[in-house]
Amino acid sequence: MIKSLLLFFLIIMNFLGSKAYAYPHFISLGYNSCITCHYNPFGNGPINDYGRSVSGTAIASRDFYDENKPEELIASETAFFMKEALNKHIKPFIGYRGMFYKSNLGQEGSKVEFINMQFDANLVVKFGEKDQFIASGTFGYAPIPRALQNTPTGDAMKEYRTREHYIGYRPKPNWGIYFGLMDKTYGIRVAEHNSFSRISTQLTQDDQAHGAILHYSGPTFEGGLNAFVGNLATKADVRTKGFAGTFEQTVFEKNRIGASFLSQKDDYLKTMATAIHSRSQITYGTSVMVELGRVDKKPVNGTLTRKEYYALLQNHIKTHRGLYFLNSVEYFKSSLDKNYRVRFGPGLQYYPFSKLELRADVYNTRNFNQEANSRDRWDLLMQIHAWF
Repeated sequence: MIKSLLLFFLIIMNFLGSKAYAYPHFISLGYNSCITCHYNPFGNGPINDYGRSVSGTAIASRDFYDENKPEELIASETAFFMKEALNKHIKPFIGYRGMFYKSNLGQEGSKVEFINMQFDANLVVKFGEKDQFIASGTFGYAPIPRALQNTPTGDAMKEYRTREHYIGYRPKPNWGIYFGLMDKTYGIRVAEHNSFSRISTQLTQDDQAHGAILHYSGPTFEGGLNAFVGNLATKADVRTKGFAGTFEQTVFEKNRIGASFLSQKDDYLKTMATAIHSRSQITYGTSVMVELGRVDKKPVNGTLTRKEYYALLQNHIKTHRGLYFLNSVEYFKSSLDKNYRVRFGPGLQYYPFSKLELRADVYNTRNFNQEANSRDRWDLLMQIHAWF
């Protein structure tokens, strides 16, 4: 199976050639580490003042600005509701993400819906002589998972929750420790929650856990260790307890190779996951990332271990400032059957100005079944993402 994953990776790389590009957390713009722009050292959540400035002057388009408007003025308008902070220690943040979704394009039974995926309010408080202390809390809308809608379990769930809250202490700029409800440290945190790399590992939108994270970032090496006890707001029997870690080494300045591990358990399932991954800048604004992983799942009261294999390649091409072409290619295989699944999707991502992202993707999913033919599935996703 490992040979199959490597073969898949080589085929895709050969198909894309030397112009294979990806969008790996802005390494394409020269930022190897997420902590440069985020309060959370592994990304996600609100961005700091520097990150806001980068979003307006390096990522977003100038199409709607006067050509003579200075970049410094554009950067100043990226603050909360375009106003300078009244207090440098208190940083509010509001984010919304909605999606228009049309499934099974061109097929009978095609459905159209608009999904409010995210509506969060966040407050960051930082203090200390060098801002070495930080507290962050996010509260917002959390839609009921589609599989649980109109079920007793779904009816008992609340549609608003604290998505993340933690305190952090960085005694030195290159290392810090964080306590609270956070995403687990594993793999590359792609934005697509339906990615096989996130679904198979059970690291989707609402899979945060209470625990502690130790983070280190040196000139060429970055790593994190995470011990967690599950989300304390959920029932005790489904709280996943365990350990995770991710490590990356910079090679050739704008390229990072790394590895991750995850070991977790609740009252029903034991999960062990490992992955290797890479993120590389090709040219300024263009890059490629790859993740290959294996996930072993064993019932606590069973003997049969389900082995899952996934591969992800995601590219990102800057056409001009603010407009990007992107593409994802994914592979998934379970040891319980001989079938496997491949999904790919081209898309466009546009930042007309700071605080607004528009994205459109078309995904094709094909199941390779040795016993029966299956029709390709095409889906259209259009997103709007705004933050203040």
